[in-house]
Amino acid sequence: MTQNKHQTMKPITPLSLLTLSFLTACAQAPQTPNTLSSAEKSEGWQHLFDGQSLSGWRGYNQIELHNAWTAQDGALALSAKTADRPQVNIITEEKFDDFDFRFEWKITHGTNSGVMFHIGEGPKKPYHTGPEYQIIDNHGYRDKNGNPVGVKHHTATLYGIEEPASDETKPIGEWNQSRILVQGNKVEHWLNGVIIAKYEMHSADWKAKVAQTKFATWEHFAATGQGHLGLQDHNHPVWFRNLKIKRL
Repeated sequence: MTQNKHQTMKPITPLSLLTLSFLTACAQAPQTPNTLSSAEKSEGWQHLFDGQSLSGWRGYNQIELHNAWTAQDGALALSAKTADRPQVNIITEEKFDDFDFRFEWKITHGTNSGVMFHIGEGPKKPYHTGPEYQIIDNHGYRDKNGNPVGVKHHTATLYGIEEPASDETKPIGEWNQSRILVQGNKVEHWLNGVIIAKYEMHSADWKAKVAQTKFATWEHFAATGQGHLGLQDHNHPVWFRNLKIKRL
């Protein structure tokens, strides 16, 4: 018996449409901020921020936080500096060697901040040891003399040393996605899916570039081999979320 080619298809019921819409929405729903998927957990990713507290973080050189950094609406937030508190750079309690570190951030107009790695405590500032992934309002920030910064100080550069391959920053107030990948002395800085800086610490090229900067006389700069991750207080508001890391 042959099937009737002109057989009428069964109509989709409102309930079927509702089920289809629900499944589609689930497939497209973004991951809740500050959470890890089952796949990420199985791959070895770990949280550095739970979205609700500063657990796992403390002040550099044991400085008190003075409520400069708080968990606010699912973000690790830094308030603008006031006259009654010092600068408060914070670091992870854990130390890391080789890693893949991913995080999101947003800023206001004129903000300057940064993320440092391989920090060793002792020196006055964390950037005396830890190389810095720069975060800044590329075009709106002004230094103490009212001048804009050069490209070696732009977002996602190795601060003061490496020029950026491009400017991939999103408009002020929007979230940016960043990544720092460290394998041995080889480092990559990513911004919104693009490699902005790529370098090899302690290579001949690295030493030549560092020799032209203020870091040339800093004995312990990039010399620890492992250390804390740090978020910079440069007196301006900044927000971080989805901070996760995988040891390599």
